[in-house]
Amino acid sequence: MVTEQEVEAIGKTLVDSTQPLQARFRALFTLRGLGGPDAISWISRGFEDSSALLKHELAYCLGQMRDPRAIPVLVSVLQDRNQEPMVRHEAGEALGAIGNPKVLGLLKQYSTDPVVEVAETCQLAVRRLEWLQQHPGEATCAGPYLSVDPAPPAAEGDVGRLRETLLDEAQPLFERYRAMFALRNVGGKEAALALAEGEVEPPQTWVVSCAA
Repeated sequence: MVTEQEVEAIGKTLVDSTQPLQARFRALFTLRGLGGPDAISWISRGFEDSSALLKHELAYCLGQMRDPRAIPVLVSVLQDRNQEPMVRHEAGEALGAIGNPKVLGLLKQYSTDPVVEVAETCQLAVRRLEWLQQHPGEATCAGPYLSVDPAPPAAEGDVGRLRETLLDEAQPLFERYRAMFALRNVGGKEAALALAEGEVEPPQTWVVSCAA
């Protein structure tokens, strides 16, 4: 059992800008694993940092924790136009990952944000929340990676059909994402090649690490 003092020590490492970024990332992912209000509080403090990369991962971890107590800070980051687009984008994605329908109206509002990465991410988050409402109780972390993705993987298992959906720009972005994550879960050479084709002219919010 980790003590409050130990969580505080990890949190202090995370927010200490004199520490190597590697050590701060280790502290972040340790806090993510521990969870709870104290971990959320320490992670939230990091959004005052100057590193956009670190702040992006702060938002990512808060989303993966799926704790509604992280919603207020994520809303604040999404609304803060002084934050870098990649940070605001990830805050929107995290709000979708948490899955609480109370942010649906806010996400719809930012679905028309002038920053295209933010707008597209919020559009995906809206579709994810609507999908959750239409499929109550259905697993959203199915697959070998146990990650909370911006869209649930498609039920289709045929790589050729998934590739067609992924590359079809006439398809809704949400459906293309579903195909992308299904290909990631299928794995193998053919699926990897299909994912690589999608990187030629990807949408602004394309998750290029989905095959990792």
